[in-house]
Amino acid sequence: MRKKKTAAPAPAPAPTATKTTAAAAVPAAAKKKPLAAKKTAAAAVPVAKKKAAAAAKKRASGGTAGCRPRKRARDDNCDGDLISNLPDAVLCTIISLLPTKDGARTQAIARRWRPLWRSAPLNIDAQNLRTGRSLPLRCKKKNLSTNNFQPSCRRRGPRPPQDSIVSRILSDHPGPVRCFDFRLTCICPKKEGHAQKLAQIESWFHSRSLHNLQELHIFFPILCRAARCSLPSSVLRFASTVVVATIGHCDVPKEIAPLLNFPLLKHLTLRSVSISEDVFHGAISSCHVLETLYLQGNVYTGPLRISSRTLRSIAFSHCHVGKEELVIEDTPRLERLLCPCSDGLNIRVNKAPKLEILGPLSPRTSNIQIAKLIFQGLVSTSLNNSICTVKVLALQFACTDLNAVLDVLRFFPCLEILYVMWNKYLNAEMNNVRHCDPITPIKCLETHLKKLVLKNYTGDEQDVSFAKFFVLNAKVLNEIKFGVSEKFDEKWVADQHRLLGVESEASPEFEFKHCSYYLNNYLDTHDLSIADPFNNSFLAKDHTLPVISISCPSSSDEVLWPV
Repeated sequence: MRKKKTAAPAPAPAPTATKTTAAAAVPAAAKKKPLAAKKTAAAAVPVAKKKAAAAAKKRASGGTAGCRPRKRARDDNCDGDLISNLPDAVLCTIISLLPTKDGARTQAIARRWRPLWRSAPLNIDAQNLRTGRSLPLRCKKKNLSTNNFQPSCRRRGPRPPQDSIVSRILSDHPGPVRCFDFRLTCICPKKEGHAQKLAQIESWFHSRSLHNLQELHIFFPILCRAARCSLPSSVLRFASTVVVATIGHCDVPKEIAPLLNFPLLKHLTLRSVSISEDVFHGAISSCHVLETLYLQGNVYTGPLRISSRTLRSIAFSHCHVGKEELVIEDTPRLERLLCPCSDGLNIRVNKAPKLEILGPLSPRTSNIQIAKLIFQGLVSTSLNNSICTVKVLALQFACTDLNAVLDVLRFFPCLEILYVMWNKYLNAEMNNVRHCDPITPIKCLETHLKKLVLKNYTGDEQDVSFAKFFVLNAKVLNEIKFGVSEKFDEKWVADQHRLLGVESEASPEFEFKHCSYYLNNYLDTHDLSIADPFNNSFLAKDHTLPVISISCPSSSDEVLWPV
């Protein structure tokens, strides 16, 4: 009987799967290993090159290349910063000469600069604090408000007002403050806000930073439809140290007059101030070294009288005087009398033996009396008097009237510079103007007049005739400037040269400049270093064509007098 074969058992699945997985994993790992190694090696090559180059550069520079210098060494040694090596006293002087915002920025220069801003004399100008966002007090990256400043992070919400910024500066800066300028009149619609601002200004005057103040410029805020505030007595705290002062938009009470005493004040400006005659006279008398005085838009309850042994320059504009009279009684050192807007005012100068600069005078000024010379609407009442000290004279007329100008010139025999402005809006008639007699020459045209400036020159027949008269008859004239309010080109200038018809070798310089039609009422009253204060107010500084010298028959005996 045959045995039945038994079927062989099936192989176990586990060993077969393990063997298959291991067999498949071996070639996969073998493939990935060379790729990863290749990438790592490829990346290591440029890194090795960079390290080698950096090491070579470091060896060439003595071991300092690539190393960041220590901050203390940069701040303390100030390598390459020659300014920071200067003494602290010199750096404080530099900071004090900068505007407030720029002086505060110096805290970010270096570590030794940080305490200097608080110890340097400060100049606070509210005009530079009008549009700001942050304050340069304890953080070196903060700056005073300015349109040019770009903060690192934009702050939302309303910007701080300039008066609050001033308050914070005065509280954080120990001083001293050399100049304090707050000439921004805040119009407050509510009485409560107006009182609050006045109290804030009063607190500024008591600040310890303003102890030795040298310059004070303050305009008090205006309240609509209400009386202006009175000048606070706290202003007198600076009376012993202030050198330059500007006071505006307030009333000066009579009670303050006995307390006035300014031993160092040299330059004084009163603008839109209401003051009585006695208080004004006491204020001027209390200024022992006063040199310049500027009065603009003020209201005086009586005739305005000025008497000072030290005054050298007086300017007034749009002043309302009781009885409309300005009397300059005793000013032995007075050199300049500037009156750009003196409509309807009587001006009397009793004693000014050194007066050299006068004007601008116009027919709208009622009466002008200088010593014994009297003008009524720029027409002299006498032919026997003259002023030999005046060297610069400015005149305004409604139209080109050569006879009126010459009638004035005959009383200034030593005149060297003449300004003439034609203002069609002047609305002033010239009556009783005498026609010039060719038998009686004008002395200043013979020996002294060297410069002529004509403003609002149009180049028409009358203007050309006016200028040509001086070209022909001013024998020492060497310069004529034409201020033209309309646009012009070189062809127009060439036509003017032809119309003036000059041919001889003696030639004044002709200069045509573009200028505004109106007279700039601002004159350099306080800057006595400027020899001619009318120079910038009559003519602009831009749009100037090249100066062309042309011939002028100054040596000719022919005299063309107006008819």
